[in-house]
Amino acid sequence: MEYNNVKAALFVVIAMFMITTNDAIVKHLTEVFGVGQIMFIRGLLACLMFAVVLKRSGQPILYRPALHRWNLGRALLELLATLFFLTGLSLLPIATASTLGFSSPIFLALLAGFVINERVGLVRWLVILVGFGGVMLITRPFDDSASWAVVLPLACAFFVALRDLAIRFVPPELPSLQVAFTNAWVVMLGGGIYSLLQGWGSAPAHWYLWFIVLALAMYCAYVFYIIGTRIGELSFVGPFKYTSIVLAFAYGYLIWDERPTPLMLAGAAIIIASGIYLIGHEKRRARAASSASAA
Repeated sequence: MEYNNVKAALFVVIAMFMITTNDAIVKHLTEVFGVGQIMFIRGLLACLMFAVVLKRSGQPILYRPALHRWNLGRALLELLATLFFLTGLSLLPIATASTLGFSSPIFLALLAGFVINERVGLVRWLVILVGFGGVMLITRPFDDSASWAVVLPLACAFFVALRDLAIRFVPPELPSLQVAFTNAWVVMLGGGIYSLLQGWGSAPAHWYLWFIVLALAMYCAYVFYIIGTRIGELSFVGPFKYTSIVLAFAYGYLIWDERPTPLMLAGAAIIIASGIYLIGHEKRRARAASSASAA
């Protein structure tokens, strides 16, 4: 297959812009609505969009194979990750929540050695430790001003890593659109249940228009990210996901006047560098395994 890495990188950057814009809107909406309510309304609109696309592509909306236990398990992990991240986002600066949420490659590399018995070499262990050092610089757990809420985006990163491991057990013949649709309705239902515990907020009608923007942003992010990862090499386009952190810093400064400290910038740089290395390491490992199988 011939890759178009430049075009793929552009699509991934657009997807990250959509995702970070979504996060900024969610943070704004948490001033009025509960996290569960946001998850439910956004998810409902997203599910309607998926239903239309599935219908137009000739795929069934109610697809029994999509109820495979690993696909449902992956969706539940997505629900937990979303719940923890959005709750953390409502309590923390957007740049802090976004940066810690992107520590998932560190957790993924760590969990791979325990969950699927993948060999973790010395260099990889050192990168994991350095990555956690970056997390410590941002969270400052021993500082008197440290917030307990930093645990929430870290929990999100942990569940994202488990979700990415779970995809290896989802039947490969299950279409990607069905996997994404399962995520959408499970997160929607989970948000609805959580909203019953939280209670529903009320606001003037114009606030609800933001939910249409949210659903469109999430759908566009999904489309651009899928296209980008299919036409480009994952080892090349993977690092471009970290443009989301830069955008989060920009949104935080422009909208909420959040000014990152030098320690936070250093921590973000370490997390990005560790993640990029681990993404490249995973690609090299997969290439070596493929060559060994061919031999």
